[in-house]
Amino acid sequence: MSDESEVEIFQRWLQNRLESTSQITDDKERMRITKQIQHSIQSCIEYRARRDLVRDIADPFVRRESPVRVVQEGEVKSSIENEGTCESCGAKMAADLDFCPLCGHIE
Repeated sequence: MSDESEVEIFQRWLQNRLESTSQITDDKERMRITKQIQHSIQSCIEYRARRDLVRDIADPFVRRESPVRVVQEGEVKSSIENEGTCESCGAKMAADLDFCPLCGHIE
């Protein structure tokens, strides 16, 4: 089995198809099909170049076998440290917010 990708096989097929356009008798039709095939070949070349570029880029995410730190339930704190109440609807909200996340009232 070869290392050739399906895109490379498709590109070769297009190149063979391009050679067979010389058998088309109508000049306009031959030119139209030739341009379509040439555009498709160019798209294959660009795709392969981008695919190869992406393969060379390192994965930005660090993979670990185990978590860096195990979080216990008691360690998780509420995001609302200094509770306040909305003047409009009375919902609990963080004191550092200038608006109520529930009703949108701006204080």
